[in-house]
Amino acid sequence: MKKLFGMAPWLAAAALGLLAAAPAAAQTAYPAPGRPVKLIVSQQAGGSSDTIARLWAESAAKALGGPVVVENKPGAGGIIAAQQVLGQPADGYTLLFAGVSQMVLNKFVYKPLPYEPEKDFTGIGMLTTVPFVLVASPQAGIKTFDALVAQAKAKPGAINFGSAGNGNSTQLVVELLQKKVGIQMTHVPFRGEPDGLMATVAGTVQVMAPVVSTALPQIKAGKVVPLVVLAPQRLPDLPHVPTASELGLQGFDYLGWSGVAAKAGTPADIVARLHAATQAFHNDPAVKEKLKTLQVIAMQGPASQLMETTQRDTAKWHDAISELNLSAK
Repeated sequence: MKKLFGMAPWLAAAALGLLAAAPAAAQTAYPAPGRPVKLIVSQQAGGSSDTIARLWAESAAKALGGPVVVENKPGAGGIIAAQQVLGQPADGYTLLFAGVSQMVLNKFVYKPLPYEPEKDFTGIGMLTTVPFVLVASPQAGIKTFDALVAQAKAKPGAINFGSAGNGNSTQLVVELLQKKVGIQMTHVPFRGEPDGLMATVAGTVQVMAPVVSTALPQIKAGKVVPLVVLAPQRLPDLPHVPTASELGLQGFDYLGWSGVAAKAGTPADIVARLHAATQAFHNDPAVKEKLKTLQVIAMQGPASQLMETTQRDTAKWHDAISELNLSAK
């Protein structure tokens, strides 16, 4: 430092500026060379959520200039995955593939829930929403949603609706529909979405609301009748099926959504970098094409959208399902 004071004033000032900037730059380098960012997914490898997560990871790696790896931590409705993220530092290196189940629905299923989504996480960005479609068995003779409502009101509880299990989203979307239109149907849970849909085809149950990707082959084969799509707009593969909003039902545009979250306290500049990587994901033509093949709809917005959606949907689902017995065994 003695030599610095022997320099010309302007040269000494420049040297001191460089010394001060060097550690600051080192502190803000993200991601650090050779250190991967991990995206924790609560589903097993190979499913649609895992596929979307890996699409984001591949795209984000290009935008960030460093590796992004997916780690699958299935079990307990996503609690294991959430706790994996919360057990790490809030430094942006361990992220959660955050869906409506982990951020909203678990509050009604797992009591007490060992984390608080709104307090423990911060949003990076939304990724997709999965459209559902309410379908009827041909044997039921129900051709429209209005016809379903009329029949259900005439005989409360007489119509059975299938689902992929108690507390599954395929049950809850129907519960929300019932609440909105003032009808009562009887829930019949199955071991999975395909089983419930096959029961609808056979007429064992009269209606079900699977995700579009599951229902589409049976719809095209004429084995179930589509009544309404729960999506923000009509779907290219089902152009003649109205959306819920077209039928005057609000709140069904974005039900099964996904996004990326970081542990609360993650530095704002790192959140900004990750959000920019998410925007690059949404703007990638190859990603857009792949999402179409998966029958999911891109959701693009500010980083704050994920937590805003969490708060909004908590209130929405509470009104519809808080009285149901959904507690996990």
